[in-house]
Amino acid sequence: MLALIPLDNRPCNVRFPQQIAAIGAMELIVPPNEILGYFTTPGQPLALAQWLNALPAVEGLIVSSDMLAYGGLVASRRGTPPLQNALENLQVLKKWHEAHPQTPIYGFSILMRLAVTMESEAAATNYYNIMRYARLADEAERFNSEHLQQELESVIAQIPPEILDDYHAARARNHAINLQMIEWLAQGVFQYLLITQEDAAEYGLHRQEQDILMARAQKLGVADKMSLHPGADEASLTLLARHWNIGVRFRVHWSNSAHARHIAPFEDRPYDQALREHIAAMRGTIVEEGDGDFDLFVNASVGGYQKDEGETERASRANHLETFLTAIQIAIENGRRVALCDVAFPNGADNLLLNELDQRRLLGKIAVFGAWNTAGNTTGTVLAQCAALLRGGPEQGFVNTADLNRVFVLDRLLDDWCYQSNVRSRVEKTARDHGLSPLNMGIGGENIEAQTRREIKGFAQALARRHFKGELTRCDVTLPWMRTFECEVHTELT
Repeated sequence: MLALIPLDNRPCNVRFPQQIAAIGAMELIVPPNEILGYFTTPGQPLALAQWLNALPAVEGLIVSSDMLAYGGLVASRRGTPPLQNALENLQVLKKWHEAHPQTPIYGFSILMRLAVTMESEAAATNYYNIMRYARLADEAERFNSEHLQQELESVIAQIPPEILDDYHAARARNHAINLQMIEWLAQGVFQYLLITQEDAAEYGLHRQEQDILMARAQKLGVADKMSLHPGADEASLTLLARHWNIGVRFRVHWSNSAHARHIAPFEDRPYDQALREHIAAMRGTIVEEGDGDFDLFVNASVGGYQKDEGETERASRANHLETFLTAIQIAIENGRRVALCDVAFPNGADNLLLNELDQRRLLGKIAVFGAWNTAGNTTGTVLAQCAALLRGGPEQGFVNTADLNRVFVLDRLLDDWCYQSNVRSRVEKTARDHGLSPLNMGIGGENIEAQTRREIKGFAQALARRHFKGELTRCDVTLPWMRTFECEVHTELT
């Protein structure tokens, strides 16, 4: 049994880890939902400390420093609590290690994204301006450009001073906490530390922070005990897979080798580099020849957004995908475990690819699938699910984990493809037509949630029959934070 203090209480940070752990034949316990906060309401560090101290014996602890220090991911983007309070909140972790020196602690911390939280329509302007500011501040200095400096000053003039001050306070505090986490890694508090770079770009204020953090790790001799790569919500899954130490071997197949070198939206390095870093962090390996444990098919980053792709570009990409699809089909026919990592676009699966897999009746034959939010989120989830399948498969003596995995794949198809790539745009239009902001609908969003539930349930029943040879006995659909950004889908199959 493992314990997890998650990044927040959304399904990606609570249900996903529990489902992946169950596929790997392990129980994962988490704190009560009510002390993990809700959207802009922070979690409760004091209550979390009490929960941590009352834990039964566990074989490991995975912990979000952002939840313990500030109350979660959204709270980490604000300048309160101040550094001293955040450090005090984290002391319980150090004391817990002293009381349980033989129990490994896997820590994960977020390197703050370029933008603030877009929690309302009113905050959207600040979101985009802060993001532009963070990029320009780095570019103007890096390239010594007068033009960029003038553009930077223009953007600064559009940001309320109190918003910019709070942003800088949050960045400085979070950076100090990340440096402290590296110190604790050197002191042995953590067995491994994962710092994930939330939404960023090739250039930005995060670049200097990354350099300082890695220089500190090198100086302390712990660079080999940590990783700093793009991601956020999938971090606990990476650490779960690392704890299992399965040594999963991946043979990678690309939809387009040129796209493999693209920098995915919201990330700061070529995707093929990020993939290698994700695999190393979960103790996996890439094999060039011979049999891997999984054939990892990567629908590589196109570099933009699905809604912006024109007919000419889509037709060209369809030609590339034909070879990719044929390779998937051959691998399945040869009895290979196929894992599909779809990072072509952010915030949803590639309709071009998924529709073709549907037509070829291959969706239910894929062992692992992911296509949600950022490339890092998808990648970490797919890799962890692979590790879980190896650890909890029938060859290891577990008989029901295949059914758990089948349900998880169905859930991902319904969330990542059905909802994010198709239903979401429709329910957002309905919300706006009724005077609601998709960013924060409040109580008025219950009708939007009901529409979402109706649309997904119909698709889910058809998908279950066509690809999973079963009937749905359960299909729960909710908008957990009453906004359209994320949807929770939980199914059960005969």
